[in-house]
Amino acid sequence: MDVRGQVRLVYATIGASALLLAVDVALSAAALINLSRLDLRMVSEQQLHQVRIDMANNLVVTAVGAVIVGVLVLVVRTPSNKVRVALWTLGPLIALALLCGLVGGPEWAVAPTGEEPQQMRDEYAQAVPGWYVTFHGIAGLLAAALLIFAAVFVTRADMREYYLDNVDGTRYRSWVDRA
Repeated sequence: MDVRGQVRLVYATIGASALLLAVDVALSAAALINLSRLDLRMVSEQQLHQVRIDMANNLVVTAVGAVIVGVLVLVVRTPSNKVRVALWTLGPLIALALLCGLVGGPEWAVAPTGEEPQQMRDEYAQAVPGWYVTFHGIAGLLAAALLIFAAVFVTRADMREYYLDNVDGTRYRSWVDRA
């Protein structure tokens, strides 16, 4: 694959990540709105507070991640080493934050032990709907995988040469060669 094709692949990967993060923002917002409209009687206030905090954390992480990745989409085709470094650092950091949100999600705050009455288990299922857990997990996991893939992919030697080209068309020279 030529370098232009590789750059298009990275662009598509980052674009897909931004789209997945935007979908995850919408899912988290919808789940928070759903939670605020519920009238739960058997779930404790502490559990509801924890679910609300976890969903809000997911919303903030995905919203900030979507903005950062959206900016990366705009600049990923620019032959600049700063873009490459941004992909190396921000991609894995956002992926790590997404994975932490998936591991410690709101569903654990209302996880049934099996000893609850059926009505309480039904309220648990209403507090953290199954559609949220499923689609949030898929979107977050795919976005994290794509961000890590892009960060690793730009470490290739031919991608290094592309990102070391200056915007004005001159070749990059190391500080040793400039003397």
